[in-house]
Amino acid sequence: MYRPIPISRQVRTLIAVAIITALPPAAAEANCADPGCKGIHFTAAYTGDFARNTTGGIQTGNSYIDDIDLQLATDRGSIFGIPGLSAFIYALHNNSADFSEKYVGDAQVVSNIDGGPDAWRLYEAWLDWAPGTGAISGRLGLYDLNTEFDTIETAGLFLNGAHGMGTDFGQTGENGPSIFPVTSLALRLRAESENGAYAQIAVLDGVPGNPDDRSSNEIDLSSNDGALLVIEAGWGAGDWRKLAIGAWQYTATFDTLVGTDSEDLPLTRNGNSGVYGIADRTLWRGEAATVAGFLRLGHATGRFNQFDTYLGTGVTLAGFWPARTDDEIGLAIAATLTSDDYRQAQRLAGADADHHETNIELTWRAPVTDWLTLQPGIQYIVNPGTDRELGNAVVAMLRFELSWSL
Repeated sequence: MYRPIPISRQVRTLIAVAIITALPPAAAEANCADPGCKGIHFTAAYTGDFARNTTGGIQTGNSYIDDIDLQLATDRGSIFGIPGLSAFIYALHNNSADFSEKYVGDAQVVSNIDGGPDAWRLYEAWLDWAPGTGAISGRLGLYDLNTEFDTIETAGLFLNGAHGMGTDFGQTGENGPSIFPVTSLALRLRAESENGAYAQIAVLDGVPGNPDDRSSNEIDLSSNDGALLVIEAGWGAGDWRKLAIGAWQYTATFDTLVGTDSEDLPLTRNGNSGVYGIADRTLWRGEAATVAGFLRLGHATGRFNQFDTYLGTGVTLAGFWPARTDDEIGLAIAATLTSDDYRQAQRLAGADADHHETNIELTWRAPVTDWLTLQPGIQYIVNPGTDRELGNAVVAMLRFELSWSL
């Protein structure tokens, strides 16, 4: 059943939840189970990237990418008088610079805030309930899958989009999975133990937003879209920040990259799925400095997707300068391999795709004040977009972040 929900209804929902959650702090704290509960939290952030492609890619040139984030969160037990219940609302705006698309041509996208529509969007809006001890929780609403699935703490330093969600998973679906810049309705269940083990599963709308209009805020619940099913289990304790394995699958059919039916139309098949594994660990601790490293491997079904294999790895060093203990530097590699079916499809179309795209990133994150952070970086992109006609690119970037909360 096709059931679009227009933006006016979303706005009414946002206003209603905001009114419910915007209680005076004393009233909110009275309902919290934890005596230290503050009730309501508001955060505003502005992120800007100055980016220049200095050589290679599609063309040399500069661009400015920006992102505005407004978030309202409640502590558990602070709304509706229900112990263990919390809420979260997140609106964002992006200037739609499309830097990678215009200048670099890379599939993995050099900036993780690039590519959003030039419009305000209700990005997340969910309720989360964790009854009893909180070992089991359920979350329902508009949901960014990459906040809990396929996440790597150490990789969070890097600016390239592939170090958020791996390219093997992030490329998939008619309009991507439910991640930046468009999310979908989802139900997530999670169980965790005191020893650091956890397991979680999510069921999401298979097509977030409207693929034909990036600025649209529609929630399309058409049965033709199917669902995206994701499961992840892992553990983290001591120096191990995370050891995890995950799997995903779409229930809808997809066009295969190679093959046609009797009417010369693309074949449609089920089975668009994949798996990934994550290892993230603190490798060394000094008196002030810390070295951490991560490794991520992923695989997606090659008959539907451009890339069937992904490898991401990196190392970070924090506290390396006694005068600036919060600074952090890092070096990372994101390499993704094209599938046999994709290369065959390109040859049939008269093109010639390379076997891989590889990104090498060096970056330095430097908090200047409580509200300002600067992060210069440089990225070297080998085989942008796997297009043999594009030369290797070198991109220089400077990110700044402004944040405020109460």
